[in-house]
Amino acid sequence: MADDDRLTIRPLAARDSFDALTALLHRAYAPLARQGLNFTAAAQDVETTRRRAAEGRCLVAERDGEIVGTVTVSGPYGADEAPWTAGVPWFRDRDTAHFHQFAVDPGLQRQGLGRRLVQACEQWAHEHGFKRMALDTAEPARALRALYRRLGYAEVGQVQWEGKHYRSVIMLKSLDHDPAGQPLREQLQTMARYHLWATRRLLSAVDALSEPDYRREVGLFFKSVHGTLNHLLVAEQMLWLRRFAEGHSPVVPLDAEIEPDRARLRERLLEGALAWPALLEVWPQERLLGVLRYQRLNGQAVELPFAATLAHVFNHATHHRGQLSAALTAMGHRCPELDLVYMLQEEASPT
Repeated sequence: MADDDRLTIRPLAARDSFDALTALLHRAYAPLARQGLNFTAAAQDVETTRRRAAEGRCLVAERDGEIVGTVTVSGPYGADEAPWTAGVPWFRDRDTAHFHQFAVDPGLQRQGLGRRLVQACEQWAHEHGFKRMALDTAEPARALRALYRRLGYAEVGQVQWEGKHYRSVIMLKSLDHDPAGQPLREQLQTMARYHLWATRRLLSAVDALSEPDYRREVGLFFKSVHGTLNHLLVAEQMLWLRRFAEGHSPVVPLDAEIEPDRARLRERLLEGALAWPALLEVWPQERLLGVLRYQRLNGQAVELPFAATLAHVFNHATHHRGQLSAALTAMGHRCPELDLVYMLQEEASPT
């Protein structure tokens, strides 16, 4: 087992072989490479391994004299040394550490060693005063994303790295939350993850609609599928997101067609759903326990509990996803399962 007395996690030493470390990376990433995911670690040479290990503190897991796991943790990248991180602010934030070059020997995977390596990174980051930990991984790498979610990481963004055949997700975890306030934050984070998960699944189902079916009136309050999706964009991003994130109360009609282009509307809905997990990582506990002050569309001043009102945002989206599911069914299309328990089961699955 990965947690037996023969296994130790320690810093990389001068005696360690970069050839062996590179071979470990190749073995660990071979299944992903066979899926067509060209992770750097799947085929990198020894010099690349050496360079990436030198970017921070390289940790190795050793068992019976053999390196069976590794990860490198470091502080933020500098703009000059890593211009490629320009679109990923989490990798440059002074309070955020990150880890990369993470691998566990295939024979020891799913036995807890990966968890121990990540926890060692978090311990290093905490000791060095960092408040958050970030990482990136391939969007199609479902098992890796599930592992990180089980370890408390939330998806906060996406990026297309140059030369990669896939889009990557950026995941973030707070390291300095007050334990007394964790249940509330964790509940809201679960709802934010669910909101993103359900949005993705619904939009994938909507993709199957022909253009006439997508735009015709089907008896919904906002008439069409397109009209309802635009309402969700208005409510979530134009109104609630700005109220929560900026303290601003815009005036936008609830039935406004903010985005006429179907593909761009889809992108913007996903961008909005990604914003909530990121905000929940950085909002202080006192804000979650406080109030939200804003103005309704008619100018009336309102003061409501912050956390309960945020729960309303996610509930509102669930309400309209239900309407859209009914419309898809009426048009003869099969709808995805959108119940929260399906997401929880998916997250608990190792694959």
